[in-house]
Amino acid sequence: MFSNTASKSSRRRSDQGHPAVTEAIVLGTGGHARSCLDVLATTNFVVRGCVGDPPGGPLQADYLGDDDLLPALLASGTTAAFVAVGDNRVRQRLTGQLHALGFGTPAAVSGRAIVSPTARIEAGTFVMHGATVGPYSVVGAGAIINTNASIDHDCTVGAFAHLGPGSTLAGTVEIGQGAFLGVGTSVIPETIVGAWCTVGAGSTVIGNVPEGTTVVGVPARPIRRKS
Repeated sequence: MFSNTASKSSRRRSDQGHPAVTEAIVLGTGGHARSCLDVLATTNFVVRGCVGDPPGGPLQADYLGDDDLLPALLASGTTAAFVAVGDNRVRQRLTGQLHALGFGTPAAVSGRAIVSPTARIEAGTFVMHGATVGPYSVVGAGAIINTNASIDHDCTVGAFAHLGPGSTLAGTVEIGQGAFLGVGTSVIPETIVGAWCTVGAGSTVIGNVPEGTTVVGVPARPIRRKS
């Protein structure tokens, strides 16, 4: 079940009776934005353009300008927005700013992802190409399930968390709000990774990780805890 907060005013249906599409903007112009635009191309969203800093590389959509344009874009009828920023805290802050302006932040699920019909994907989440979300799992608002990441049954991924490419969660894993799992991370069943933790690339988590801790290695060991 996907949560989608886009306003009906930004939806339109083709004369041929095809599924409704939603016009949206993308907040972000970097490498992660390019990945998000690639995902959106497989959905029923139509991207009006990107907003943010001037892009340093190619984009698959028009660059509209900086964040000052957001109120005018909203007033023109584009009420859906995606935050295409990889940094978890920045994504959380920008999502709050969009909501304060009146934008909705829908979820975007790649047409090349596999999501169980019993899973729940909250608003603002990106599920990227090749990702899998298993039965009865819940992915919180604003999270990123990156390319080829795998979530097994009965997992919970907190709001604004980020599972890096190729990460794997076994069954009944809990990932806290804002946690970041690097490329190729593995987490064994019934394990809790606390809020705002960082798990280094290639690590294997075999025990609970306290909130705010950075762990690396096989098995993952703490190297730092935030004050």
